[in-house]
Amino acid sequence: MEQKKALALFDFDLTITDRDSFMPFMVFAFGWMKTLCVLILFSPQALLCLAGFMSRKRFKELIFGKTIKGWTKEKFHDTAFDFYQKKMRNWLRKTAIDEIKRHLENNTDVSLVSASPEEWLWPFTEEFGINLIGTKLETKDGIYTGKIVGENCRKAEKVRRVKEIYDLENYSDIYAYGDSAGDYEMLKIANHPNFRTFS
Repeated sequence: MEQKKALALFDFDLTITDRDSFMPFMVFAFGWMKTLCVLILFSPQALLCLAGFMSRKRFKELIFGKTIKGWTKEKFHDTAFDFYQKKMRNWLRKTAIDEIKRHLENNTDVSLVSASPEEWLWPFTEEFGINLIGTKLETKDGIYTGKIVGENCRKAEKVRRVKEIYDLENYSDIYAYGDSAGDYEMLKIANHPNFRTFS
């Protein structure tokens, strides 16, 4: 009988990195002035989101509609690569990277599972050769619309997206790594849950 493999699922922001990537990406791509203006414009909606009266998906779409909307795939690709090389690589926790490498050496299937858009996570997953599951942004004719495809990839949506790709019955061990309430459901499906292990 073929021995079952292991699966390792990693959150990104504040799990693998030492900070959230959302606002730093906005500042990198659009500058402080535009980022601040957008934040001020949507500050009432930010409060509604924090209070639970607006979904994170809707709030993100408001931000993306004033920033990323109209970008080409090529522009996003190039900006994300520059952001990773110049900024994000410096924020990676060595202990988290060592854990990813350990899993890969053990022939574990490894996936990043994040609420951040896949568009600025791909340089990381490409460097380490792991699978990418993130929030998907809508494009029409190669142009970003500012909308999110499906749901924001957090909480139960993380588990749903994982199960789309992996048959969990094929794994003897499932490792999950997260840092917040948005990772709770993903941690719950693992027999090796790791909460804030790298902090």
